[in-house]
Amino acid sequence: MIAAKMQHRIFLSGKAGAFSFLLPDKEEAVNQLDKNIAVNLKRIRKSKNMSLDMLAERTGVSKSMLGQIERGESNPTVATIAKIVTGIRISFEELIYPRKESVLIIDNEKLPIYKSEEGAYQVRSVFPYDRHREFEVYEVRVEPGGSCGCFLEDGADCEYIIVIQGTLTLETEEGTYEVAASHAIKLDASNAHGYHNYGSQRLILNIFTV
Repeated sequence: MIAAKMQHRIFLSGKAGAFSFLLPDKEEAVNQLDKNIAVNLKRIRKSKNMSLDMLAERTGVSKSMLGQIERGESNPTVATIAKIVTGIRISFEELIYPRKESVLIIDNEKLPIYKSEEGAYQVRSVFPYDRHREFEVYEVRVEPGGSCGCFLEDGADCEYIIVIQGTLTLETEEGTYEVAASHAIKLDASNAHGYHNYGSQRLILNIFTV
């Protein structure tokens, strides 16, 4: 049986504007948004040489609440976010979106697990959804004898799969295909499909979705 997991889009709306995020699940969407706000608020406050007391005075948000937001311990409301961006004169986007880096090095071993089944497979999101680009990148590890159903359905048109290690047996609605290491395959992501490892070594895939 080929399983599918839907992505979720989280929406923010208020006087400051309306924005949305497409993320794997609702809990991850909220956690990522809180993290973005925490990191950006602390960075912006320090760049303006402001203490928490000064920030509280400028925004009308209490010092204790601002401290909790910067530590990622609070999920601020849209009204609170609006007070902050208005008080320090920045855009809504500057606060809620991750800062764009000119160079970013990713250690896959330190990435959180996006989806997994013990003893069968692990999926890590290497480059998740970002409004500045039109693709996402995932690493999939399937243990010998293991299988992984398609984990992205909504929002992706095509998958470009590169086999890094092992041999992929790809099951689709149209047939079954074997793809060896150092080979790649393009797939219509709208069709249900699954990744299988019938070999004796771990299967490692890099999957680009657009």
